[in-house]
This record gives sequence, C-alpha cells and structure tokens, in this order.
Amino acid sequence: MKKTIMIIVLFAVLIGLGTAATINAVDGKKGSTAPVFKVESNDTIVSLDDMKGHWVLLQFWATTDAKSRILTKQYSDLIRTNPAKRPSSDRFRFLAINMDRSEDLFKEIAKIDGTNEIAQFHVSGKKAGKLVNDYHLENGMHSYLINPQGKIVAKDPTKQQLIDFKVE
Repeated sequence: MKKTIMIIVLFAVLIGLGTAATINAVDGKKGSTAPVFKVESNDTIVSLDDMKGHWVLLQFWATTDAKSRILTKQYSDLIRTNPAKRPSSDRFRFLAINMDRSEDLFKEIAKIDGTNEIAQFHVSGKKAGKLVNDYHLENGMHSYLINPQGKIVAKDPTKQQLIDFKVE
C-alpha cells in the first residue's frame, strides 16, 4: 500500500513540474515575456537577457521550414536596406537562430541566401530542444518582436509591421 501511495505522489509531482514548465513557455501573445537563453558561435556568445533595453527581432528558422527561411531572408534584406535597423544599431538587434541538424548545411544555406552573417547562430541537440519547448516551435519555426522590457509585441511580424513599430 505504501508503495502505491508513493508512486501516486511521485506521479503527481512529475505532472506538477510539467505543468510549471508549460506555464513558463511563451505563447506568442502580446505581452508574454520572452524566455531568455544564450547561444554561441566560435568566440561570440549572445544572451537574450543581455539585449534588454533594445528592440529584438528573434527569428527561429530551419532549411526544412520554407516559411521561416523566406522570412529570415526578408528580415535580413530589410535590415541591410534600413541602416536604423542594423544589428549594430543602438536600439535594435536581429538574432536569427537556425535549428538544422547539420551546422555545415546551415552555413551553406546562410551563404546562398545572403542572410546577415553577424546575426546568424546555429543550435542543435538539447539547446534546440529547450528552445522548441520554450517558444512552442513544435509545429514550425516562428519569429518574435521583443520590446526593450523583454516582452513580445508581435509574432511573425511582417516587414510593414516592423517598419510601423519604429523600433529605431
């Protein structure tokens, strides 16, 4: 009998922990707090938490997700043609996270598409899994416009929405 009660209690604790993790995951709605994370490439480490105080366009993409790949190209082109929205701008950051299994494939596609190399990072394995859970990317890649306070103000913003937000 004690064993059965112990199993029930353990099961209840596991369900509670799973629910807490789901509650903390971003739902993409206006006003949601963007979960923080760190990514690194060669000798560069970028943390979303370090970007507070800036507008951030956070783009998740994969070569197998055509919509996200097209958006990454469009965002890169917009930033390239609008100096106020470049990643080096004092008020704006663009961060593109690729989630392909192969980093070599990511590098080749980024080069072919002509995306903004400074803002491109690749993650895989456990880090990618955590981002998929935190940002609900199970059904496809998305992008988020995050305000200087770390709140999401738009999910999958269009070029016009980015221009209208006047994030510079």
